[in-house]
Parts: sequence; structure tokens; C-alpha cells
Amino acid sequence: MKSNIHLESSLWIDKENQGFLGKGRIEILKGIEKHGSLMQVAKEMKMSYKAAWDALSEMRKLSEEELIITNTGGKGGGGTTLTPKAKHYIAMYDLLYQEQRKFLKNIENHTQDIDELKAFLKKCSLKTSARNQLFGKVLTLSRGKINSHVTIQLQENVIMCASITDESVKELGIKKNAEVYALIKASWVNIAKNAETKEENFNYIEGSVKALNIGTEFVKISLHVAPNTTITSVMNKSEFDAKDIKKGDNAIAIFKTSDVIIGV
Repeated sequence: MKSNIHLESSLWIDKENQGFLGKGRIEILKGIEKHGSLMQVAKEMKMSYKAAWDALSEMRKLSEEELIITNTGGKGGGGTTLTPKAKHYIAMYDLLYQEQRKFLKNIENHTQDIDELKAFLKKCSLKTSARNQLFGKVLTLSRGKINSHVTIQLQENVIMCASITDESVKELGIKKNAEVYALIKASWVNIAKNAETKEENFNYIEGSVKALNIGTEFVKISLHVAPNTTITSVMNKSEFDAKDIKKGDNAIAIFKTSDVIIGV
């Protein structure tokens, strides 16, 4: 039975134990971006100019950088514009708010049964031993009789493939443009300097060796494949020694498409 419970919650971001960003303050920043005038923002939000200015001042005190640029006079007249930092705060808050709403919406569907609710909340805090937990967007989805082929864009020029069952596609609600996590155990990833031939149903992702952690039996290799994206491999030391891989070398991460676990 569908729950008729509706959950609501506010979102506040504190900094240095003080209120920093909330819905009203974000609306002030958005208003400045739209109108270029704090006076117009105050009028639209039905608040005094002093209240709007005080809110803006409180944000500035807690921000690492300036939030607005005020231009006086000139050919195009005066006006107020947002700095890149202020735009960053708007984007961050909006993303957190959307995820909060999505989380609460999912909870609403599990409020009829306490045990079911507990199970759902436990699932939300699930941790995994997979060293590689990569975030991306589904580019294509090709359905088969048993397995589906999913291509995932991790970064602009970094694309990987996963082979999962059609049943999993249905249960996870995977579709084009969906945001997903790709999980790969480090022991499933091979690092090589080159790949003379490329086999079907394997991923070959190029990068540079960012770090090496060499132990007596195993070696951990971190391959930098894009800004903020690293793929980790753990291999036997004897296998690593034979590859003659050094920090800074260009290399390739190789792993099966069937070894990619998708999470949503």
C-alpha cells in the first residue's frame, strides 16, 4: 500500500558553529544574479533592504572569498554581480537540497512497516570493500536476452563499460543519463604499460601512475585517469616487478566489463 505520509525538512549549512547557508540566503544570491540589485531582491522577497544586507554580510563573514562585486556608475550604469564563489555556493546548496528531497521521497515509500524502514535506512548507509568507487552518468544502454551492456561516462574523456543482467537493470531502474556508481575491486584491475591487442568485453582506460605503495607481497598502484578520478589496482609483487612500472609512467587500467558492479 502506498504511503500517504509526506516528509518535509529544511536544509541549513553551518560553518564555524554559525548559520551559513539556508534557503532564504540562497534566494538572495539567486536574486542578485537575476536582478543585479540587492534593493530589487529585498523588494521581491518582501523584506527590508537592511535585513537583506545583514544576511549578505553574515554570509560574507563566513565565506573564504567575496560573494558580490559592486559596480558604480560607468557607461552601463551600476549594478551588483556574483563572484564565482557565490555561484559555487548556489550550485552546492541546490544539489544538496535535491538529494535531500530524493532521500526523503524514498523514505516515504517505506513508512508503513518499521522493519522495512530499518532495512531501507541500513541499505542507505551500506559500505563496500571495493577500492574503486567511481561516479558517472549512463551514456548508452543496450539490452540483451540475459545481459545488458552499459556505457558510463566518468569524466568528459573517460568512458567505461559494464555488463550486468537485464534483471539488475530493471531492479536498479537504470536508464540513459541516470547517475550511477561503478564499483571495481582493486584486485580485478590489471595495470600495463601498453595493450597491443584489445579483447572484447574488457575496459582499457589510459592514465599516468600517480602513486605506488610497494609491500613485500603486494603492490598498490594508483592510476590517475582524469581530474578527480583515480583507478586503483592491487597485484602480486612478482607480477609488478615483471612489468617495470614506475611512478609517472603512462599506463592502462584493464578490467572485465563483467567485473564492474553498478550501484544507484
